[in-house]
Amino acid sequence: MIQPDFIVIGSMKSGTTSLYRWLAAHPDVGMSRDKETDYFIAERAYSRGPAWYSAQFEPGRKVYGEASPNYTKVDDFRGVPSRIRAALPDVRLVYLVRDPVARFMSQYRHSWTMGEISMTPSELPKTDQYTHILNTSRYARQVEAYLEEFDRDRLLIVDFDEMIHTPDRTLETVQRFIGVEPRPIVANEVYNDNADVARVPAPILRFAQTPLGRSLSRVVSREARDRIRGLVAVRKPRQPPPFPQSVQDRIRDDLRQDADRFRQISGRAFERWSV
Repeated sequence: MIQPDFIVIGSMKSGTTSLYRWLAAHPDVGMSRDKETDYFIAERAYSRGPAWYSAQFEPGRKVYGEASPNYTKVDDFRGVPSRIRAALPDVRLVYLVRDPVARFMSQYRHSWTMGEISMTPSELPKTDQYTHILNTSRYARQVEAYLEEFDRDRLLIVDFDEMIHTPDRTLETVQRFIGVEPRPIVANEVYNDNADVARVPAPILRFAQTPLGRSLSRVVSREARDRIRGLVAVRKPRQPPPFPQSVQDRIRDDLRQDADRFRQISGRAFERWSV
């Protein structure tokens, strides 16, 4: 039974799709068929069992991995770190992070495009949605839940800005961490799912989120899903409403304490961050 040697645990809208695809191009790395298996989330796929999870990986590779950003939403999905620890005590964890304010705004835009949020940014504060998105940008809060289960040396923190500006160096670090010989991978393309999603007609997006739509996606290959999305992404991109500076300042103030604590935990300065 195949089990992953590493998991990209997040964060959402921080480059996990790009890293997933770049690693999948390495001949020694077997990435899960579905990028986001969400297996260790009780409300999602955990009931499918270990045989289903193992079937996500094709045999014949040196190491195996998956990328599920929902694993670093500990306030929404309880118990994920402990389930991972119980099943995979020696797993390595890769955590991508970006400017917490920029990540917040990117998640809002994604949710607005998907039709999951209809309120404007000015209407967000003091709502449950605001708290949900904010907590995902609270990296210290997320990481501390994992450090209760895993030693610090099992966790690699990757800066989104560094991955974009120096992809070869970042990929070499990740590849060594997961246990494969670094190989040059064409990493000059950043995959932005939201750019395509914004051009997909809303009824198709709504169908894709239904149980039937999710079931169909599991029997279609990743390459075929990409081709289908490219074919239906024909409309002019929908533009989410802009963020007023006052809302950005509010987000920044609400995230400052956690960002400071995360710098202490990670030992990184994150000079490019706005908070």
